[in-house]
Amino acid sequence: MTIALELLRAAATTGNVGNKNPLDIFYEKLDKQIEYAKQIKAGKDINSRSCWFRRDGANYVVRIGRNAFEIAGSKLFRAADLDGVMEVLGAAKDAIKADTALQDAIALHSMERSERLKKGRAAGKAKKAK
Repeated sequence: MTIALELLRAAATTGNVGNKNPLDIFYEKLDKQIEYAKQIKAGKDINSRSCWFRRDGANYVVRIGRNAFEIAGSKLFRAADLDGVMEVLGAAKDAIKADTALQDAIALHSMERSERLKKGRAAGKAKKAK
């Protein structure tokens, strides 16, 4: 058992996985949100808990990221319809590509979240070991 744990610790990585950095992963998530909006527009039923947008009366409210990154001085954006949601998400992707401070904030958030999750898993393992 000890040898297996040592092997796993030696093989653990905190770097890029699959040659993807946090920004590449975030861009993929933005694309996934645009795809969700397209699916909803096409009438498909999806799990809306994973969406970064929600219906608010006749309009939609869009946040960029699970934790809502601030872009252009705002964390929430209004869209009249699903086409507007897709436009907001696409514009956010363009804005992120042009803003190195925002890119750094996304990478930092990713690293901090990863560390929190690791600590939580370690605490859970320690609790089970007792």
